Amino acid sequence: MGELKAKDSVLLNYPVDYVYRTVTDIASYSQWWPHEVKSELEYLDPAIIGTRINVQNGPFVKWKSVVSGFKTNRLLAIDYVEGAWIGKTAWRFEETSGGTKLTMEIDISCNRLWLKAVSKIINLSRMHSKQITRIFANLGKHLGRNFEDYNKQNSYGGISVSGIDHLILHVSDINRSASFYKDVFRVENLSNGTGEISLKFGSQKIMLVLQKETHAPNKDEVIFRMALNTPLDKVRAILKAKGVEVLPGPLYASAVNTNNDMFFIKDPDGYLIALVQTKN
Repeated sequence: MGELKAKDSVLLNYPVDYVYRTVTDIASYSQWWPHEVKSELEYLDPAIIGTRINVQNGPFVKWKSVVSGFKTNRLLAIDYVEGAWIGKTAWRFEETSGGTKLTMEIDISCNRLWLKAVSKIINLSRMHSKQITRIFANLGKHLGRNFEDYNKQNSYGGISVSGIDHLILHVSDINRSASFYKDVFRVENLSNGTGEISLKFGSQKIMLVLQKETHAPNKDEVIFRMALNTPLDKVRAILKAKGVEVLPGPLYASAVNTNNDMFFIKDPDGYLIALVQTKN
């Protein structure tokens, strides 16, 4: 148990989907968090887990956070991993008959000697709960100001999208393409039993489907851009060892590549794939 442990809840008269979207929109925190608490999105991971946030509460208390888990409309878990605090927090969302019960749980330890000294004099858990009460009040007002826009989008046939289940790529030889992507990018191959194979890139999937008739890929069109954690110099060496040609840029004048952080390869069907260094 850390020096700061608390669990606070509030009932909000808004749909759980709306509350969840708002709380997980970290970039909008400045609109409803107290002015002394500043959150800066350092890195947004496409898979959500791994997203990094820099937080500052007042002039001296700073720490780094990482999203460690989520369940749509149910949970957002954030770990404090560096700086003034170390520990775990979680936002929990529960649908009720009148709206949403939102709970904020926190169990963290001081990672600075002066904070440890302060914790022996001041009840930090109680102080945190008071600040969260203010945040809950601000959140309620923020939800009220923006509910009309949300309602327009989600009423009268409005479609709410949680993500893309998969994209389809038509190929001439499914096994050949599956082997290429598995060998080069170490992706997981999933078979659905019908001859089709899905490539699992993190939380996203591309389904390989056998093309029914001869189809020449557009040599100038990038089908997708892949963000890489591996340094590009190492990527080039790996591709060279595997016999994969590295291209300097798209093959048309209007998109000549002048970005040294990006280059291109082609898969067995000639599809053009952009490789870019993940920005940390």
